[in-house]
Amino acid sequence: MLNARKKLATLAVASALSGGALMMSAPAQAVNVSQTNTGEVLLFPYYTVKNGYDTIFSVVNTTNVTSLMKIRFREALNSREVRDFNVIMSPYDVWNGVITKAADGGALVRTWDHTCTSPILPASATATGATEIGFSSALLNETGVDNTTAREQEGYIEVLLMGISTLDTNTAANVVEYNAKHVAGTPRNCATVDAQFAPLSAAVLGFLPPTNVLKGHVTYINVANGQSMDAEPTALESFRNGSNMVSAPGDLLPNLNSGDDFTARTLVDGAVITNTFTNSINAVTATLSADAVVNEYASGTGAATSWIVTEPTKYFYVDAAVISPPFKEIFPTAGKSCDTATFTYYNREEAGQAASGTEFSPHQPGASFPLCYEVNVVDYNGSTIFGAGSNHMTFTTAAVGTSGWVNLGLANTGNVGGVTTVTGLPAIGFAAIMRDTGSAATNYGSNTAHSFRSGNH
Repeated sequence: MLNARKKLATLAVASALSGGALMMSAPAQAVNVSQTNTGEVLLFPYYTVKNGYDTIFSVVNTTNVTSLMKIRFREALNSREVRDFNVIMSPYDVWNGVITKAADGGALVRTWDHTCTSPILPASATATGATEIGFSSALLNETGVDNTTAREQEGYIEVLLMGISTLDTNTAANVVEYNAKHVAGTPRNCATVDAQFAPLSAAVLGFLPPTNVLKGHVTYINVANGQSMDAEPTALESFRNGSNMVSAPGDLLPNLNSGDDFTARTLVDGAVITNTFTNSINAVTATLSADAVVNEYASGTGAATSWIVTEPTKYFYVDAAVISPPFKEIFPTAGKSCDTATFTYYNREEAGQAASGTEFSPHQPGASFPLCYEVNVVDYNGSTIFGAGSNHMTFTTAAVGTSGWVNLGLANTGNVGGVTTVTGLPAIGFAAIMRDTGSAATNYGSNTAHSFRSGNH
């Protein structure tokens, strides 16, 4: 089943209208990938400050509620947190920022946006009118792996909506809602809002459970070379339904194991499949699992392709003393945690080839290759868009030519939460293609979201 994450809403409506048994037996709510690109959780598959790029991102509050969200930046190797804080968005608000390289060799997030945060971001020493906060390597402490600030330079972003409020934003007694509300482009009083989080006050603890109101966008831009590409985050719906999950700034909660609906809903071959687990992280993993990632590549004169394959729940299973399925190695095992991937590739005229053991560097025997990190960057035919790193691999398609498409097969090593109907591995991401003519005025970048194959999901 190709594009297994699409058309779920259409099928659900059709099934309900026809009295379909699958919808009648399914729970009223279940974690699923949004069909409208809005949700309670946004998973941005990649950020980078490598190779001259900055990462510009935005989050939109699409409805007339006040929204409390946690934004968390995770590095690429093992999803260790490098920074998080709370953002308090008034109705219909947009909050945006840019991740850029820091003077210490790491990364920082900078914004000119006035939306309230907790803590309040310090003023930038170098960018007039901006506020910013550097990333931290405090949690980068594994043996046998890079723990320097350079590890902060790429990763991915989690946004979790902690709660909403429908209270009037023009009533002063509603402390958070009133003071977070923009008046003439600026919130009334962010210091008052910030004070509600230390300690957590009744004003924030009383927020309602989150709803599917957040939308996001990201742009990867290299200003010096005139290059840019856009992507969308993966949005999850119905993650938390019974209560809010408001936490203090700097708290490692909430995370992808903080949902209270342990049922995952997916679509396979026209059928809505539901699987129920005992925790949230298994439900999210099942929702994102696929047997294969499918996308295109283009290389040759002036063209380069880099695939981003991110496994956003992997750290829950490998960053522990005991490994848990569907993954098979604790991180770090020789500085990595590897799972099997297979490559079958085709050119644009249908000629195909299964990958041999000489395609990747470093060499792996046989036709199977490793995905060893939370964010894996696959470059094609010797060119790269996003630079180098231990999580960057090179793949050669010389056997069929410089342009075509690839089926990246994913195999797990055990059942997710003991549920045998979930196969493959959780994955999100995109193919970035840059066509560079050598002139900053005539570069063309594009991103295509991955398609996914699911068999016995």
